[in-house]
Amino acid sequence: MTSRRDQLSWRATMAALEIGERAARSRPTATAALVDTGIRAESLGRSFLDTVTGTPRPRVHHWDSGTGPLATADPLLLLNGWTASGAVWPSELLTILQRRHRVIRIDNRGSGGSAAAPAPFTIADLARDAHDVIRRLDVPRATVVGLSMGGMIAQELALRWPGDVGRLVLMSTRPPAPMDIPAAPDVMKALIRPKPSGVRTADYLRHVWSQLAAPGFAELHPELLDELVASVMTAPTRRGGVMNQARAIAAWRGAHRLARLRVPTTIVHGDKDALLPVDNGGRLAQAIPDARYIAIAGVGHILPYEALSRVAEIILA
Repeated sequence: MTSRRDQLSWRATMAALEIGERAARSRPTATAALVDTGIRAESLGRSFLDTVTGTPRPRVHHWDSGTGPLATADPLLLLNGWTASGAVWPSELLTILQRRHRVIRIDNRGSGGSAAAPAPFTIADLARDAHDVIRRLDVPRATVVGLSMGGMIAQELALRWPGDVGRLVLMSTRPPAPMDIPAAPDVMKALIRPKPSGVRTADYLRHVWSQLAAPGFAELHPELLDELVASVMTAPTRRGGVMNQARAIAAWRGAHRLARLRVPTTIVHGDKDALLPVDNGGRLAQAIPDARYIAIAGVGHILPYEALSRVAEIILA
């Protein structure tokens, strides 16, 4: 059941979102900077407390699989999106990729095996986590595939550690503020709203994820939606992790930096994306020098499930 505390927390979050949405549309860079300052101040305080108490700061969890012919020459790093762990990538897609490549997936802080990793955090912190995993696994350079929030992490990784990245594939994502087009407030409310009392968690997740896909996808491919829900259920992200990741996204800024990228980049976006409108993909393509842009008709936000074969083809190109 949904507690009164959760209901009050949700109402406070909704009020903050509405205020933040108005501010972000009028002064996006200033709003992002304000959120970023708050995250950094809180993170500094927690880091100091951990040092004083001797509390260890756990590393993020990663998945490592695949021994195909290009495993050494061209490993793949998959960075997943908001609220989801590295378990959410479709099994068929992973099978296709692992036939040729080593495939590394990361549980972002707040999700899966990284639920206890230090928080709060910024997109830059999540990019550093990816950099640390690459170094830990002794990977000289990877093709980095970022979905949604993972695409933001991938951009930050390429900006800060360009030597880690051989190629970028950015899917269903957006540029930093002030170039981005924010998600519609009603979509964000639906994603953050607590699960109603009496509704099974799996049914609730199925409803939420079906809203992010293109209209009709859930009815045409219930087996794929079931796989996605089952993957999320293996390690559901708690509300604290959801909100910390949302704060990191809200604080991300510095779109002008994208002009410095010199990494071969492919941008892929569905034209029915309800969470991050498709024009985000076009703006990214304009901002990143020589980027290739692919808009896929009739596809929503969860590209790896909705356009699995096309996504595999693009990654393997």
